[in-house]
Amino acid sequence: MKILGILFSILLPSFLALTSFANMPYEKFSQQPAVMAPDFSLPGTSEQEIKLSDYRGKIVLLNFWATFCAPCRMEMPSLQAISVKYQNDDVVVIAVSVDSGREKAVKKWIKKMKLEFPIALEGNAAGNIYEVSALPVTFIIGKKGQLIGRILGEREWDNKETHQFIDSLLAKVNDQAQ
Repeated sequence: MKILGILFSILLPSFLALTSFANMPYEKFSQQPAVMAPDFSLPGTSEQEIKLSDYRGKIVLLNFWATFCAPCRMEMPSLQAISVKYQNDDVVVIAVSVDSGREKAVKKWIKKMKLEFPIALEGNAAGNIYEVSALPVTFIIGKKGQLIGRILGEREWDNKETHQFIDSLLAKVNDQAQ
């Protein structure tokens, strides 16, 4: 019984930390003046270039990931779900793989996971521009190309909190347009 108590006292704080991490607010970028998202052009998995500026006019969830990163792989299905949910709402998910020289493995994994959103390959240079130092990391980019925020670490994207956040960004944009 004593061992169970010790395990409980060790595991409970860890569990609570993970739970609170999932609800942590994102790191916000200054909007006065706005910090513009650096543009990049990278090869995509479908043989066409992925250029960030081509998505101007949409809210972009720009996710940096790698196949060797277990948390990155774990969050990909929920990014796919968000991509599908908002595909008609000017929201796009773009993933940038920082795997080097592993194009075949990346494409195989994407096919296995049935990911359909744009995925760029050989993204180390873009990762350097965005000062990516840990994976996964997701940048939220507004319709005008401004950096809104950054979320470090794995996240369950297809949940009520994220839907409310994206809906509020869409509503804010619609209010500004009127």
